Amino acid sequence: MSTSTRLRCVLAVMDYFFFGLGGLCISVVLVLIRPLFPRMERPLGSFVLRYSWKLMCLLLRCTWNLRLHAPQKKEMEQLRSAIIVANHPSLIDVVILASIIPRCMLIVKPALLRWPFLRPILRRLCIVNNGDAQQMLKASREALAQGYNIIIFPEGTRTSPHKKNKLQRGAFHLAIQSGAPIVPIHIHTSQPFLTKEVPWWYVGEHCPVFSLTLHPAVYARPGELPHREAVRLSHQIAEQLGL
Repeated sequence: MSTSTRLRCVLAVMDYFFFGLGGLCISVVLVLIRPLFPRMERPLGSFVLRYSWKLMCLLLRCTWNLRLHAPQKKEMEQLRSAIIVANHPSLIDVVILASIIPRCMLIVKPALLRWPFLRPILRRLCIVNNGDAQQMLKASREALAQGYNIIIFPEGTRTSPHKKNKLQRGAFHLAIQSGAPIVPIHIHTSQPFLTKEVPWWYVGEHCPVFSLTLHPAVYARPGELPHREAVRLSHQIAEQLGL
């Protein structure tokens, strides 16, 4: 590694440390405001989370570890009550998307609840996929009805350049049941960054560039058989996201 790459790696590790510390601070804030503003907990939490992740992206940019190209950023900022589906090339994808798109809720795995500094955030601002599909769909429909956007990575794991992951159809069944639009966003990275194949501390020889492409919204066809319509939607989304 070159000297500049070593420096960027050290700075990236510092960024991740501050990210974890920020998560702990947000958790404390959420615990404190819950008894004071019980009805405002989710909106305030969503606001705090979005701008903390904006700060995380700013830290990565200032340490030469992130460049973001999002020509349709204004359109993304106007999204409401939409199901956001995206490919998942990097662990930082969700931070980038939620820093741009307002009022976001995430569907996460129960394993993430093991992280103490993230647990209060996840319980209040995320929908935990604990294996009960009907409960998850119900919670997602309620969030959409309240004007929140749901971010889903239909592959269920990070995208691998050497392997195709089968798309999970939870997002498409949610679109069928709720009537909400599916908004595909393709994420392209100039080099591997926070992938399964690359060590978490390695940032690459060059500053990674993330390019976001917003595709037109896709709607479920009313009156179609749910299974058949979910298959059609998954094929269409897979083609748009290059999966």
